[in-house]
Amino acid sequence: MGVRVAGEPAFPRGVTPSTLSASASGSSSGAFTLIEMLVVTAILAILAGLLLPALFSARESGRQTACMNNLYQLNLGVQNYVGEWSCFPPIYQGATCRWTDSLAPYVAKDSKAWRCPDDVLTTPLSYDPAMVLSFGMNTFNFAGKKYCFWYGVHERNVRVPEKTILMADCNHGAYYVGSGSVFKDPVAYVDYRHQGWRFSAAFCDGHVEKRMTTSQEDWDASK
Repeated sequence: MGVRVAGEPAFPRGVTPSTLSASASGSSSGAFTLIEMLVVTAILAILAGLLLPALFSARESGRQTACMNNLYQLNLGVQNYVGEWSCFPPIYQGATCRWTDSLAPYVAKDSKAWRCPDDVLTTPLSYDPAMVLSFGMNTFNFAGKKYCFWYGVHERNVRVPEKTILMADCNHGAYYVGSGSVFKDPVAYVDYRHQGWRFSAAFCDGHVEKRMTTSQEDWDASK
């Protein structure tokens, strides 16, 4: 049994000044770790705030690319049709024959090519339940039937194919874009659904672009 010297503080059995010092040091170390965790959490929150917009932008860019790829596949079907018939498919030939029906031998109606990933509505067409359609054909009539895709245009009558829009993102449920003989931007029935108020456009020569604004010349087959 130890002997306590007069004037020294009394400690419980097994407790010495050194163990008390170690305990106090441990408490201090725990508080510092908590502060570190709070700092790290704050840094992670800042990094998330910086990275999330970039991730969202990358994801949107991926959807736009998929949309353009799908539209390109449809345009390949159109080019095959033109190669066989020497004209672009008429938009409307009757209640049971629209341009989508004319392309069916080249692009199956259940193909994903008919749909844009950014088109949030997936309801099948009322007149054709086999399809979900996100794209429409250019129906402007600036210079008469000879140059209007509604009636079908001979390939030689498209003056500048690489500058003439044939198809574009369209409002859900529609199968054409543009209207009448007067041009106005934004274009009627075009769905500017992509980031930056843009839409995908397919041209008569077969290539596809993203567009934000257009002029009459972009839609007029006669010029």
